[in-house]
Amino acid sequence: MNKLKLKKTNLYHLNNNNINKNIDAIIDYHFGKDTSKKIQEKEKKDYFFQSLNFLQRSQIPSEPQGIKIIFENEVLSKHLIDSKIFEEEDTINSKHIIPTNERSRILNNIEKALCLLKLLHPGLQQQINKLVGTIYIAKKRGYGGGTVSNLLGMIWISPQEKWSIIDYAENLYHEFIHNSLFLDDMVNCIFPDPQACANEEALTISTILKSRRPLDKSYHAANVAIGIMHFYYLLSDNKKSKMYKEDLEKTIIEINQRTQYLGERGIETLKEMNNFIEFYDFESISSSLNNE
Repeated sequence: MNKLKLKKTNLYHLNNNNINKNIDAIIDYHFGKDTSKKIQEKEKKDYFFQSLNFLQRSQIPSEPQGIKIIFENEVLSKHLIDSKIFEEEDTINSKHIIPTNERSRILNNIEKALCLLKLLHPGLQQQINKLVGTIYIAKKRGYGGGTVSNLLGMIWISPQEKWSIIDYAENLYHEFIHNSLFLDDMVNCIFPDPQACANEEALTISTILKSRRPLDKSYHAANVAIGIMHFYYLLSDNKKSKMYKEDLEKTIIEINQRTQYLGERGIETLKEMNNFIEFYDFESISSSLNNE
């Protein structure tokens, strides 16, 4: 039997079954044991976001089958300020708000990007729909967007004029991975002591930024790099599907030396990250997102 087939990569945050279990766990924690088993599948997103908003003290809008795309919302802007993503000065004179004449183009590009993701991998697009309630469009100079751990369920995007549909899709996949990791951490404890990840001895080279960062941030970046390479694999772009290969391997080697900062799930996922860089088994990621 081919060795590759014996060594499947199973990244829990890119595993359909595990994402669904995590969503159910949050619902059951908030509403009571076995609530997730008693409600219909079409109701789960509403229950999930009620739970998230209570636990995070947030007000992230959602809708049952799709994703809300929002251009103006004072509450969401305040969430970003409170989370240190925005500063007060970023919103002075509403300079963070996208002009109305630009919105239809951005909205159209996001919808096309979501369609592209569905075309490339229906299971991936389905999981993005489950985890993301709102895509909040707001400008911040020098930034393309982001996600924050205490605003799980919201993606912030600051689209650049030069972005193609592929760039939009890549950014959505990128931020989805952060959301899924945050959820897995919330349920299964990837980082038992996030503050300790910023200790000098915990600093780890970031695959994407190529600078030393707190271990949890470099851990996230490594998994985002895997996801981005998977995205280009789905696009049959052989060059870009290996774009982070050398830097990713360096990051994972360093994380292997700092496992004292990881919980059991963090170590389990790290094992799969090691497995990935040994085999670059993109098909296993596609399969796990398809519940296979």
